[in-house]
Amino acid sequence: MAEVEDFHPSRSPGPNADSTLPGSVLLAEELYRLIMRTKKYLWHTAARTLEARGESIFAWPVLCLLVRNGPTAQREIAYRTGQHPAGVSRLIEEIEGQKLVRRKVDPSDRRRQLVEVTAKGKAWVDSLTPPVFAAVDQAMGSMSEEERRMMRKLLLKLLESSDGSV
Repeated sequence: MAEVEDFHPSRSPGPNADSTLPGSVLLAEELYRLIMRTKKYLWHTAARTLEARGESIFAWPVLCLLVRNGPTAQREIAYRTGQHPAGVSRLIEEIEGQKLVRRKVDPSDRRRQLVEVTAKGKAWVDSLTPPVFAAVDQAMGSMSEEERRMMRKLLLKLLESSDGSV
């Protein structure tokens, strides 16, 4: 997997930024870009850790979601992990073949199938969680514990203002 080429924490909006926009809009744009770059940086950190163990970064969020939330519809998995539904469909077939998940009929709507993690899938997540989050912790090493707590507080505040769909 390629390194995060454009990540640099001190970059600000480029010289072509539209100076006619209100400051709050420019700040919103900068925050959006910083959050997206941070997501990419942490995603690549987790991916490198998983790939070093021969595992998939794409399976990781799906299995973590299923461990956390229990049986979930395939469309909901795609939405919550930010992956394309067709890609999630192929991924579920693959990890079902590895016996990490299984599909079952949704008791509330027999036309729909739910995906649930197996004991083997839960063990997979449990075995990979410590090294993945140790790598993420190391990636955030320039931040103090107090700064991390503040970041958590601010991100939760932002998410509380959402409509609950994320």
